[in-house]
Amino acid sequence: MRFWLFFISFGWLQPAAALTVVTLYSYHNAPPFVINADTETGLNYDLVRALQQELGEQYQLNLQQISRPELNQRLAAKLPTIALWTNPAWFAAVEPAYLWSGTLFTDREVFVAAHSHPGKIQHLAELTGSRLGALRGYSYPGLNELIAEGKLQRIDADSDKENLARLLEKQLEHVVITRSSLLYYGRQSQYLGKLKITGQPYPSYRRQILFSRDYQALYPQFEQALQRLTQQQYWLGRLELYGLKPI
Repeated sequence: MRFWLFFISFGWLQPAAALTVVTLYSYHNAPPFVINADTETGLNYDLVRALQQELGEQYQLNLQQISRPELNQRLAAKLPTIALWTNPAWFAAVEPAYLWSGTLFTDREVFVAAHSHPGKIQHLAELTGSRLGALRGYSYPGLNELIAEGKLQRIDADSDKENLARLLEKQLEHVVITRSSLLYYGRQSQYLGKLKITGQPYPSYRRQILFSRDYQALYPQFEQALQRLTQQQYWLGRLELYGLKPI
């Protein structure tokens, strides 16, 4: 009896495994990445939950929403950073170079018009004389030149939802939007049968995760966890919910 009491007491004195707290940053705050921040629904939260399942209790993953300028400031200050849904083409080369995850899914920008709009956009010049809804602060090569020449009127909004509302109210002829966002909005009742893709002006790109070199030791474990997501039912179900497919 004394042995068992000693064993139990000794067990309680064993130190718990060290918990590593890791913050994941996202500057994407629109559907499908954030649908409702209060209820924590959207791909930002889904990805954190999926990774937490794979990494286990050794890590505690926290999600922090920031703006793109704030992310740029963190990187410029060389602060430890893991940023979701990024792509190497969007970030200037630095030394030491960032680490990049494999592809979570592919995305691209598309032109969207009201379903009754005739024709397709094969060349950017075909937008001449029209009104284009875009997101404030975003740059669009090729379109920038048309706008500067006065051939295309750009009307900015703070969200895709605002742009799509203007489109249906005939205040715009076209909206430029990411395919992943369009897949989400296109399934909502107020947009069903009312929108269509009229052009795909830019190549598709991979959505990945950026790791600063501060996480070089942890990177292999995260990369292995990300690879296992291709078989994880929870993650696959969340992607399917938004009409997306893993790579």
